[in-house]
Formats: sequence, structure tokens, C-alpha cells
Amino acid sequence: MGFFPSFRKAASRRRGSRSGRGEQAAASARAVRPWRPGLEMLRVGALLLILAIGLSLGGWLQRIDHLVFDLGQQLQPVATPQGVVIVAIDQQSLERLGAWPWPRATDARLVDAVCHAGAAAVGLDIAFTEAGADPAGNAALAQALRRCGRVALPVVIDSLRSGGQFVEGLPIPVLASAAAGLGRVGVRLDADGVARSVDLWEGVGAPVWPLMAQTLLGLAHAPVRGSTPRPAMAAVPRHPYALAAADRRLLRFVGPSGTVPRLSASAVLDGALPPGALRGKVVLIGATAVGLGDFLATPVTSQGAPMPGVEVLANTLLALRDGTLIRPVNAGWSLLITALLALAPLLWLPRLMPLGGLLASVAWVVGLVAAAAALPLWSGWWFAPQGALIAALSAYPLWGWRRLEAARRHFDGELRQLRQAGRDSGAEEAAPAHRRLGFEGRILEVQAAQRRLRDLQSRRDDALAFISHDVRAPLAGAVQQLQAGALDDAARHRLLGQLRRALDLAQGFLNLSSAQSLEPSELVELDLGAVLHQAADFAYDEALARGVRFERALPDEPIWVRGDFGALERLATNLLRNAVQHSPTEAVVTIGAAPTPRAVRFWVRDQGPGLSQAQAERLFQRFSRGNDDGDRSLSGSTGLGLYYVRLVAEKHGGSAGVQSSPGQGATFWVELPRLDSGQG
Repeated sequence: MGFFPSFRKAASRRRGSRSGRGEQAAASARAVRPWRPGLEMLRVGALLLILAIGLSLGGWLQRIDHLVFDLGQQLQPVATPQGVVIVAIDQQSLERLGAWPWPRATDARLVDAVCHAGAAAVGLDIAFTEAGADPAGNAALAQALRRCGRVALPVVIDSLRSGGQFVEGLPIPVLASAAAGLGRVGVRLDADGVARSVDLWEGVGAPVWPLMAQTLLGLAHAPVRGSTPRPAMAAVPRHPYALAAADRRLLRFVGPSGTVPRLSASAVLDGALPPGALRGKVVLIGATAVGLGDFLATPVTSQGAPMPGVEVLANTLLALRDGTLIRPVNAGWSLLITALLALAPLLWLPRLMPLGGLLASVAWVVGLVAAAAALPLWSGWWFAPQGALIAALSAYPLWGWRRLEAARRHFDGELRQLRQAGRDSGAEEAAPAHRRLGFEGRILEVQAAQRRLRDLQSRRDDALAFISHDVRAPLAGAVQQLQAGALDDAARHRLLGQLRRALDLAQGFLNLSSAQSLEPSELVELDLGAVLHQAADFAYDEALARGVRFERALPDEPIWVRGDFGALERLATNLLRNAVQHSPTEAVVTIGAAPTPRAVRFWVRDQGPGLSQAQAERLFQRFSRGNDDGDRSLSGSTGLGLYYVRLVAEKHGGSAGVQSSPGQGATFWVELPRLDSGQG
């Protein structure tokens, strides 16, 4: 039906374009850069190093360091410390002794009471930087300090409100000379206002003042395990009024506010103490009443009540005594560790699938946080993990990005080759350019191409099986007859039948291949009635030879559908010839059509023997001939005609079927989507 000329032209187009376009496709394939894991590891590693080291040097995400450090502090076990007691100026004391500040004579009585109770050393966390209007009280307090002989007074370093100049606030001379030692109180506040560290030495112009905690441990003759010698004067800054600090340490708190034992100052003055409550202990006297004295946010109290300054001093003293002050890792080692940790994910990401890499990366981040939080508690060293953590969080996305980029390049290369192959075969370029597609679009395009390739593979296998069996058998029989010698009329008739069967098989298979290649973009608007009339005209001669009469029940007005004229004509011709072959002489074969609002159904009705249910169910399958009971009367059929009918109907968005009963003939129908009448 006109198939061979078009097939020859397509083959000619393919041969003509193979030399030029084939070379272009090969060049396109060579242009796709292969996935190089080693090079990608270097690229991702460089990005991770820049990110990690840049953050570590800049310190822009110190909040992460603070969160990790605080996590370790909050997770450590809490135990009541021994050897340190706070004598608290609390609300009970204020109610008992009056509003603050108390007369210095009262302070003197409190010092005497603590010393008489056997305290190993006493620290007054009270600033006595002003003489006041009570010389007698100052003298009484000085005498109490001398009688005890083991009391330390604080040095307060603060800045003036005008100009921000730092000044050292020492006790008034009469008290300073009577004290057994002086020491600096105060801690370093981070940018978030939380007290996490102290400077072992600090001063204005030069770091000359030790911590008051260190002074107290010296007075109590207790070991000092966390301090360092006073820095050399070479550390003095250029400006004589600048604050100079040395030997920064981070505090390891023993617990939240209230962990260090407390006794009320009023109870001490009244002598209402348990036996030995202060004997041999370092006693800190300071304010704990709300609104009195300084209260600080700390890692262990940032989510609850702030900690009184005197208790922060107690924690500093305990850390110095027990050697639990935490040293920050120096900058050089910190950068080296950060770099190694930043590159660690590249040990597993190139070797794992995406899900495994994701799980490993999550485990790595959790492990880093846990290790950084626990390191100060285990070793006394603090490593700021912000750079390593951000690199760990970024490693999987960066590696995934490089993998996706490689996949995109691969998809683009495959799509270029597939489109080039389509142009070489004469196919139209219907899909959008891959550069305008998203990543999901590229995946869908490749999946569609893979489906087409699988379909082509299946069709190739069918073709090989068809040629090796169905076409080979009649041709081999014809060759044998020709080799047998002279042919009589009966032999020539058999030979002609075998050759015709081989030709019909080949033509049917080529028709089927053409139908399988139909694409929706190739369908055009046409009048189905004209198609059916022409098919009836083509099958008329065969019907006349068999003594079968045609009746047409087709409407006069056009029936507009979207389709391929040649394929639909061949479909209708197959149905008519099938009806003629299975109808007795003088029978009537009817072809009709009836439109509906959304579809049109046409049918071919014969007066043949009909079909059983089992025959009807497998009738439209490939190579099915309808005889499931051993009857070979239909052996002349190729078994492709009705399969072609179903395939073409489905390619047009429709369906095909049969209605039949044994002895009642059969009605084969095809239903296709209908266009609006005005579109014709």
C-alpha cells in the first residue's frame, strides 16, 4: 500500500546523512567530559578548606562554638564540691541585719565569726574602694582583717563612663594594708553576654594582678593546678591605660547556680552553724540576694537563673584548685585540625551511594558535635569547631552538587546523541532543547529515550525471530521445490502460494513496524468517512472473487478525527479482508460508522462462523490466528492483521475489540477520539 517507496526513501536519507551527521554525533559524544572522581575530590576539598579555614579565622559563627561548649557543660554530671563554702548576703540576712550596705563594723564582726569558725582562707567579694563617712568602721574592719591574717580583698578593674578608659579599683589603703592579699575579681564575657572564661593575669598597662581565687588558694596553702607565672613586662601594650590580659582559660563549672554550698551571713553572725561547717574550708563572702551585686549568665545557667558573681568566683577557685581550667587550642593547631576534619568526609562520600553518604554525613556531624563538647571534659582542651562543623554540613551538598553536575553533563551528552540519531533517521525534532530543560526534565527525556531504545530492542528481536522462522519457512520450501527439478502445474501453484505467503508476512511486518513508529505529532485532521470508503474500494475485488457482497452504513456528513490516513486505511482494509476470508459465499459484510459527542465508532460485521470467548480474548495478540482448537484452516493468515488493528487504534488514542458468538458471525469495532465538526 505504498509502504516500500517511503521505506526506501527513509533508508536513503539515513545512508546519505550517516557520513556527515554520524561524525557530528561522534564529536558530540567526545565533547562530554567524563566523571573524574579524583579531580572532583580536589575541587570539593578546596571548597571545604576555604570554607572551614575562612570561618575559623573570621570567627563569624562563634555562636556555634558557644552552643557546643555550653552543651558539654550542661551534660556533665553535677556533684557538690568540697572545701569551698559561700557565706551569702541573702534576703534573710538583709531582713535580719538591715538594708545594704551594712556598717563596716558589721562586716568586721562577720569576718571575725568566719575566722573563729576555722576557715582556711576568707575572700571578701565586696568592693571597698571608697572610705565612706565611718572611719571607726573602717578601723574596726582593718583590725578584724589583721586578727584573721588570711583574708583577701578584691581588685576591681572597670572602665570610666567618659572615654572608656580602664581603671583599677583597689581597696582603700587602710584595708589594703591590713589584708593578707589582693586579687582581681571578674570574668570575661563573650559577645552573647555569657561568662565562659577568665584571664589568669590582668591589669591596666600590664597584666600584674592574679585572680583572687589564686590568692585565696595561696593563703589556704592549697595546691594551684591551673595557674601560670606572671607574664613578663614585654607583654605591656603600647597604651599605658589599656587593659592588658594574659593566659585566657575557659571555666568548667561544677553545676548550675546553687551547687556550691551556702550559709546565710545572718546564721554565721548568730553562731547558728553546724559543727565544723567552715573549718578548714575556703570561705567566700558575697551577695546572693536578688538585686544586690552582679549576676552573670553562664553555660550552665543560660536557660535558667543567672549565677551570683560570688558563685562564679567559687567555680573559678575550684577549677584552679582541681586543675579543671580549660585551655584553648592555639591558632596553628586549631587550623590544622580544622583542615583535617573538613576533608574527612571525602574519605567516604566518593565510595557511598547518596543515601549511605547522607547517613554517614549526619553521623559525622553528630559525632563532631559530641566530640567537641566532650573534649574539654576529657582532656582539658577546647577546640572551636565552627569551621569543621560548617564544612561537615556542607560536604554532602557540595559533593551532591558535583555529582548532579556530572549527571547533567551526562544527560546532555546522551540527549545530544539521541537527537542526532533522530535527525540521522529522518525523525522530526519535537522535544525542547536540553538547555531549556530542568534537571527533572532531562531525567524524563533520558527515561523516554530508554523506553524507545527498549522498544527498538524488542522490535529488533521480533524482527529477527520473524525472519528466522516465519519468513524463512516458506522461502526454504520454495527453494526445495526449485531444486527438485521441473515443476508441474500443481508444484508451481504450491510454489506461488509459498512465495505469496512470504511476501504477505514481510509486508505485514513492515506495516506493523510503520505503525509502531507513529507519533502523535504526525497525526493530522482527516475525514474518517473518506478513509472507510477508500478501504472498501480496495477490498472490493477480493470480496467479488469470493462471492461476498459489501454493504456500507456510513454517514454522508464528514466525521473529523486526528490520524494517519494510510495507517487508518490499512486498518480498515485488514478488517474487511478478515471478514471476507471468514464469510461464506453469498454472505454480506457490512462496514458502518456512528459518531458520538466525543468519539466515533466504526465496525465491520461478517456472517462467518463466529468466535468462542477464548478465541476472542487472544485474537488481537501478535501472531494470533484465532484457532485455539487445533483447526488449521486459518493457517494462511499471518497473525499480524488484527494485532495491527489494535496497535493503530491505540496509537490514535482509541481502542479496538470484537463482539461475537459461535455460529453468529463477528463484529469487529474500532473507537477513535472525535474532533468537533467545526475543526474540519
